[in-house]
Amino acid sequence: MNFAIHLNLCRFIFIRGYTSLPMTLEEFGFSEWFEKQVPTDGRWTVARITAVHKGWADISDGETTRPAKSTGTLRREARKKNNYLTVGDWALCKNFDDGDFAMIHSVLKRKSELKRKTAGKEVGYQLIAANIDTAFVVHTLDMGYNLRKLERYLSIVHDSGIQPVVLMTKKDLLSRVELRDRMKEVQERLPNVPVYALSNTTGSGLRKAKKHLIPGKTYCLLGASGVGKTSFINSLLDKEDEYFTLPVREKDGKGIHSTTWRELIVLTNGALMIDTPGMRELGHLDTAAGIDETFDDIVALEGGCKFRDCAHVNTKGCAIETAIEAGELSKERYENFIRMRAESAAAEEALRQQGWKNR
Repeated sequence: MNFAIHLNLCRFIFIRGYTSLPMTLEEFGFSEWFEKQVPTDGRWTVARITAVHKGWADISDGETTRPAKSTGTLRREARKKNNYLTVGDWALCKNFDDGDFAMIHSVLKRKSELKRKTAGKEVGYQLIAANIDTAFVVHTLDMGYNLRKLERYLSIVHDSGIQPVVLMTKKDLLSRVELRDRMKEVQERLPNVPVYALSNTTGSGLRKAKKHLIPGKTYCLLGASGVGKTSFINSLLDKEDEYFTLPVREKDGKGIHSTTWRELIVLTNGALMIDTPGMRELGHLDTAAGIDETFDDIVALEGGCKFRDCAHVNTKGCAIETAIEAGELSKERYENFIRMRAESAAAEEALRQQGWKNR
């Protein structure tokens, strides 16, 4: 691919003190899809957002990582559309080599957007990251194990059109029988998603997870605090102390936030990883498509219901309730599906009444 945009030479990327092998823009995740959006007048530096802070961001052109600020016009547009810069974005910049801050003038159209409901009662959304190929959803097999929460993460990933992979951590804390039973339960609840059990302490299962990491592709880690996201990155970097980790609370297995902002790092093999803070609250906006894909086995049964507008709750001729009674479908999975659909519909209606959409 011919990238005559800034520098065509091999480069070094410096992110949080970690130096990768020489990389081109293409190896940094840039593709023809983004290149077609770049003006050909040669006035712009193409850079990727590697971290977002309050009032500024870290950007990298493949050779240098430096701080940058958005232009006033871009900031006003972001506030108006609730569409702020996020980690993984590709931006057009000026003054990259001058002054204290480079200037970000515009953001290239994203291939994917990962977002969640904003915390609290306010109906809105928060961008988590952009231009992701695969999301690793990390969940614990020990205290904090909650399949309903895991399904919520998957619905957000599916809604964004991102390929999910589930990593079940802390397998070393379970007996062989407990591990077998729990993984069987997970795989039955998530029939069409790759699921791996691993231990960041012993290294068991890490090799299988690493096979999904392809150089030049962008990944992200999602999961609550304390499930082992940062420890997983440490294992990938082969540097035990590269990232700082904090212990979980013994009482309930919940973690303390060791990552306080999102950032993009380059892994040893050239894959790109976006780490995210643990999320205390998950919710649904207009994620109906993501919910339907996460529960595609239940959606497939809907066509067999006697009535087209079947509510799947105490309804005569409901194919889904019949499947539950026959032991073909988990009642817990079905109840979570109904609950999440109702939340999504309520959030979408609230957005409609406010006169704006989250897309």
